[in-house]
Parts: sequence; C-alpha cells; structure tokens
Amino acid sequence: MRRNLLVLFTLAIAAGLSGPSLATGDGDYTQAQFALFNTPHLANITEPVTLTYDFRRSATEGEGGGFEDLVKMTVTEVGTDGRRNLSFQYLSGERRRPFTAVEGFRGNPLIMLFLQHDVEGMQKATGGASVYFRNRIRHAFRRGAEVGESTVELGGETLGATRVTIRPFAKDPKLARFPRLAEKWYEFVLAPGVPGGLYQIRSVVPSASGGEPPIENSLTYAGT
Repeated sequence: MRRNLLVLFTLAIAAGLSGPSLATGDGDYTQAQFALFNTPHLANITEPVTLTYDFRRSATEGEGGGFEDLVKMTVTEVGTDGRRNLSFQYLSGERRRPFTAVEGFRGNPLIMLFLQHDVEGMQKATGGASVYFRNRIRHAFRRGAEVGESTVELGGETLGATRVTIRPFAKDPKLARFPRLAEKWYEFVLAPGVPGGLYQIRSVVPSASGGEPPIENSLTYAGT
C-alpha cells in the first residue's frame, strides 16, 4: 500500500491503527470505526469500474461559496485476495484535489478523502491547526459516535443501511477560537447494496443564533 497523504490521514482517523489493519481487518475497533474503516465496502466490486458521486456545498460567499461538482473513484484492478487498486478524480478545475492512487484497499477510501478535504476547509476558514481538527474527529469515532440502522432509496429499491453520526467539537473546552464549530456534525451512510458500500457523507455546521445560514458539504453516490 502506498504511504501517501490518504494513508497518513487514515492512520490518524483510525486512532493509531496500522495501515494494513485497515485493509485486512485486524485491530480493536469501536462499532463506528468498524463500520467505517474495517468493513470490506468494496467487496461488491468484482471488475474494474468507475463510481461517480455528486459533491455539493451549500454556503455563503463569505464561507467559500456554494457549488456542485463530481467525485469519481475508479477501481483499476481487482485482486484475487479481495483487494482493490484505486484512483481518484476529486472535484474538477481549480477545486480539484490531487489525491494519489492507492493499492490494496478493501474499504472505501472516499471516507478519508472527504474528511481530509473537510479538515483542509476548516483550516483555511479558521486558521486553526489541521492536527487539532483531525484529533477531534478521531476522538469522536472512539467516543460518542451514534450508530444505527437506516435505509436508502436507490434505483427504485429500498436498501438496508448503517448510519454513523459524530459531533467532534461538542463540549470541547478548547473550542473558544472556533465557536461556530461547536455544533458541527458529520453523518456517514453505508449500504452494502450500493456499489462501493458508501451511499452518502455529510458535514453540517448548523445555523447559529445570530442567523448565519448553515454550511453543508455532501458526497452522494450517483452511479457507475
């Protein structure tokens, strides 16, 4: 497995578990971590294919503005041991993020790419340290994550899903510099019946008492 930005962020999010454990299924996980990082989401991909996801951002111009774009993940090789090699086109034009290809994955790395992109956005908007935001997200997966059963609608079918919700900055005494992040939450919707196992990710900064509009980023499966 290539040790690049994606893998390094994976290690941080997964509370210090090694890269190989994320691919092979070793390690001690919470229910949320297991669902997100130690489940073979790509098991239903049996041949090379490109998965397309809609990316949407809702925000005012002062918060970077809203836009719609596409994210594509291409399964370039399917190994006999169940591992997949992957390449990415994460957004387009000036917004495109240069995430490099990875090898030997069973889980869906778009979870980590979305979080990395989200951390970069918080760092740019607030001037805060990326390590602080990563540590809060990591802590939220270890403690306080909400995990429950759900459903999604896709192609006229109702599919079973798992919904994971975290609030990384709630009750954090060190959040005085970034008060608007206090109520920020993330939602991950995983569905084995969806190619690649990931249906949607959302990060939401709710409206504050002062009337600011919410800020929302979402990544939603669109098709192959």
